[in-house]
Amino acid sequence: MYLRPFDPWKNELCSCPPKYSLNPYTGCEHGCLYCYASSYIKDFFNCRLKLNLIEKLKKEIEKVPTNSLISLSNTSDPYPPKEKFLRITRKCLEIFKKHEIRILVITKSNIVCRDIDILKEMPSSVTITVTTLRYDKVLEPFAPSSLVRLKALESLSKRGIPTGLRLDPLIPLLNEREAEKILRLAKSAGVSHVTASTFKPRWDSWRRIENSFSHIAKKIRPLYFEEGIKKFNAWYLSETRRKELISELREICDSLSLSFSSCREGFLELNSAPSCDGSHLCIR
Repeated sequence: MYLRPFDPWKNELCSCPPKYSLNPYTGCEHGCLYCYASSYIKDFFNCRLKLNLIEKLKKEIEKVPTNSLISLSNTSDPYPPKEKFLRITRKCLEIFKKHEIRILVITKSNIVCRDIDILKEMPSSVTITVTTLRYDKVLEPFAPSSLVRLKALESLSKRGIPTGLRLDPLIPLLNEREAEKILRLAKSAGVSHVTASTFKPRWDSWRRIENSFSHIAKKIRPLYFEEGIKKFNAWYLSETRRKELISELREICDSLSLSFSSCREGFLELNSAPSCDGSHLCIR
């Protein structure tokens, strides 16, 4: 099955509402250094279309109840560069619109603006990741620039599409000091909700960060591998350190009248939104 209930390895820290997940593409071309999916999906940075996706989706959607929530996407980006001419994600949206499905789009691409016309006609919201303004071409080398993504959020918001920001991941000493500036720019772009999480390196993502940001990696290594803890094949900062980072973001969001939630951190008391992923915005 391509369309399946979202179940992130039965992670007890996941607070996502019930939803389905669809990744129209396998793999992703953005090449983000912090990517976790590359640790378990072979040849992940080679983006390819799933075999007979549209034909199978038309059959699978018949088993999904009306008004269900579908997330696009939770592993790969639904708007890689090749989506411009393949238009596969757009075809998926057309199927979902016909079946009266709620859609949560998660992307790093401004190509999503092409589909404003169809997104306006269905219960949907778009959440775009902006991780850094200073290091985006190193940290996310093949993704659109952070400024392009912020402009996309503004375009979507102006056309009536509810928007959210994923400040994700927050990496100590690398992008944490940019957080307030990013949140202020997101607010100006019309964003109403923020989802954030801390960097949780796996074996390969840590190696990439270490290779590209050796001076920072040297300083934060003890925070993960001495003071931190390993969970679900990833290394977490200590609970105290993570809570400090998440609490600071919550305070900034409160000052900007942005709803806030964290992703797989375990601090539900710091959430101010009905959903952690921004799916509460998928209404019309």
